[in-house]
Amino acid sequence: MLQNTQKALLCVCAFIGLASCSPKSEYDKFIKEQGYIPFQQPIADLGVGSMLDGSPDSLRVIAPSKRCFPEAVNGVPTEVRFVSEADIPDIAKNISFDASADVSSIAMNGTPIFKIHSGLHSLRSLDVKIEGASIEALDEMAFEDLAHSSMSDTCKRYFMNGVPFVRQALRVDKMSFQFKNESGGSIDLILSNLNEIIDIEAHVKWEISDRYTLTITSPKYIGYHLAKTSPKDPAKIAQIANSLKQDGSFDFKPVKSYRWIGPSLMKD
Repeated sequence: MLQNTQKALLCVCAFIGLASCSPKSEYDKFIKEQGYIPFQQPIADLGVGSMLDGSPDSLRVIAPSKRCFPEAVNGVPTEVRFVSEADIPDIAKNISFDASADVSSIAMNGTPIFKIHSGLHSLRSLDVKIEGASIEALDEMAFEDLAHSSMSDTCKRYFMNGVPFVRQALRVDKMSFQFKNESGGSIDLILSNLNEIIDIEAHVKWEISDRYTLTITSPKYIGYHLAKTSPKDPAKIAQIANSLKQDGSFDFKPVKSYRWIGPSLMKD
């Protein structure tokens, strides 16, 4: 876990040419190395409890995170999810990019932040600093209490029919961007008019500091684990996927559950 002075993940994206590796492939590789499945398309609410369907490349949201995993029931907190700081190593990578290519960047993976105007030929590179990495995880004991007390029959039915949901998510709380021109200088975001460079998503909180740095303070989910419950008991986690198979599908693996034996617990 990080101490008070948190480590930062530093990515320097040098947009050189189409022949080298793409920003997306390098970014996906890094997320996989942290033990998570990278988000491949923008979705608004990706927190723990989001019920999903489809494939890694084409996720479909069945229900947002708080539909079946509310923060409180009748005013009483469920405490069904918790957040811990994550110790992500610093990295510095040169990632190829060309102004005429499709702009698939770190900014667009997972929860969307902004879209770079593809016709902007003066933009040649993007410096990205990512800070405040954290893990949002399911409290499985609180989940069991919720499922046995106040969870809706609809949620239970979906769970028992095998629909997966986000059990754990890797997120970053702060991202800073500097846009570089053809000569390597930072583009003045005040003089250049930020709207001429990017379109910022409506839900995103942001500010411009020192004229050259765009800082995003909205949490951004960048990787996830999935879970499925037992078809017989919607309160029991039966399978977990934190990686993909060779064919690109989710690699669900069975997990041990617990049962009471007198005053003690045993794994089934």
